[in-house]
Amino acid sequence: MPGVAGLAEQKIRVASPVPDRWTGQDIAVPLFNGSEPAGFELDCGATLDGAEFLVRITGPAGAPLVAVSGGISANRFVSDEASNKGWWSALVAISGGIDLSKFRVLGFDFLPGDGTGIPAITTGDQARALAHALEFIGEPKLHAFVGSSYGGMVGLALAAEYPELLGRLCVISAAHRAHPMATAIRGIQRRILKFASARGCAEEGVALARQLAMTTYRTEDEFALRFASIPQGDSAGDPYDVCEYLISRGEDFAREMPVERLLLLSDSMDRHRVDPGRIATPTLVIGVESDRLVPLGDMRALVATLAGPAELVELQSTYGHDAFLLETKILAPLLHEFCEGETP
Repeated sequence: MPGVAGLAEQKIRVASPVPDRWTGQDIAVPLFNGSEPAGFELDCGATLDGAEFLVRITGPAGAPLVAVSGGISANRFVSDEASNKGWWSALVAISGGIDLSKFRVLGFDFLPGDGTGIPAITTGDQARALAHALEFIGEPKLHAFVGSSYGGMVGLALAAEYPELLGRLCVISAAHRAHPMATAIRGIQRRILKFASARGCAEEGVALARQLAMTTYRTEDEFALRFASIPQGDSAGDPYDVCEYLISRGEDFAREMPVERLLLLSDSMDRHRVDPGRIATPTLVIGVESDRLVPLGDMRALVATLAGPAELVELQSTYGHDAFLLETKILAPLLHEFCEGETP
């Protein structure tokens, strides 16, 4: 992959003049590999023709820029400055863990939109699109990147391929590779998606795959506290109380996530491979003891092999992989201290 100098040589086309700043505005970054609109080439060899990378910057003009990214269902709306509704608005807010009075926050939508028939997409592709976006908006370097789950994988890929664009990195519940058990579970989900799609039931397949995913995001202890496994009907096959919760979460997700996009992003997590020895960026790694998808052993291995200064914080939580969404009181001071650090 090219560094930032290579990106400059590629003469990225700009549809219109770029203003000096954005505050709480969306930016559509056109992605081209050359001076002509020949498409954005992916690691798999396919191209995204006429692709745009959607980003949103919120915060005071001229403040240090922090990129924030989450799981595959996250988007560029990290924190809505008007209504305080965003997927991480409990942490990204005025006086929050990532303080919007001190920092600009860049959120972005993962490629490739709703799905385009491409065979695969990687975390390296996402990182390269972000590098294009930074050049497009005239930002020479991020103060920091904070990534959770899939977003943490993208952050690691960015640090490995474009170290000159990143001052510091925070990775939450993500490692340099996917654990085989996590791949096994996601593989079942993808086969559910293909089975349902082949029978004209794609949305139902997305909902069922999400139900299975929810059992891996949370923990046995949390479910024991919340549910009594009480049957909600008189016949075998009728749902129990815990099933009704999962069914509701699956239906909500299916209304927002197209099957093609879910297949690509799920697979992207399992294709993720980064050599920690290439990452010299100062890195804070936050792992969760109860995380079934990203075991602490993988987080420890990541920290032990990073080339630059690294710190591992191990959290106790009943929320498992979803702790990055729910343990906001624990994460807020950690992120505050991280963001306040000086960029090398």
